[in-house]
Amino acid sequence: MSEKTADLKKQYPLNIRVGFLIALVLLILGFVFIPEIKSQPYKPTVTRAIRVDKLPPQLQNIVKPPPPPKPKMPVAAKSDEEVEAQTIDKTDFDGLEKKKADVEFAPPIFVAYEVAPKPLNEKIMQGIYPQVARKLGIEGKLFLELWIDEKGKVRNVIITKPLYPAIDKVAKEKAYQLRFTPAMQRDKPVAVRLAYPVIFRLED
Repeated sequence: MSEKTADLKKQYPLNIRVGFLIALVLLILGFVFIPEIKSQPYKPTVTRAIRVDKLPPQLQNIVKPPPPPKPKMPVAAKSDEEVEAQTIDKTDFDGLEKKKADVEFAPPIFVAYEVAPKPLNEKIMQGIYPQVARKLGIEGKLFLELWIDEKGKVRNVIITKPLYPAIDKVAKEKAYQLRFTPAMQRDKPVAVRLAYPVIFRLED
């Protein structure tokens, strides 16, 4: 080991003490000679002051609303008769029941069925020849499309091939009164669309 390294090891404790003493002196001098920094609160600068001496006319004639009435405090009834006299009648809910929304009825264009629907009251379509059409000598075949539900009721009538406006109108109105046996598919009733011709002849 060289002599310089041995001298540094001997002087190491002395150097630590001297360095610590110098740092302590500098810290004390800093507290003594460095001025204290004081924070100052922010003060907004007012460029123009507005002074209101008089209210505008719109705000002078404002009427204060009256104070709300005080709620009535409950008072004990003196007798059972007084309780019955003050009892509120039961609310009548008749006519307020919610009506069932009409569900749009639209059977598929084609439904395969094993048993076709059969008319039960087809006679109502007889004797509906309008006199106007009869006088004009109009005869022919009118084609309707009937939308029949699972219970055999006609829910919608569409004129697929019209004949004459007066005839078309009467036939469509009467077709809603037709009743059918429901179409059956695998022993279950199904809704179908049925082509229904109505024949008008002058001889009838």
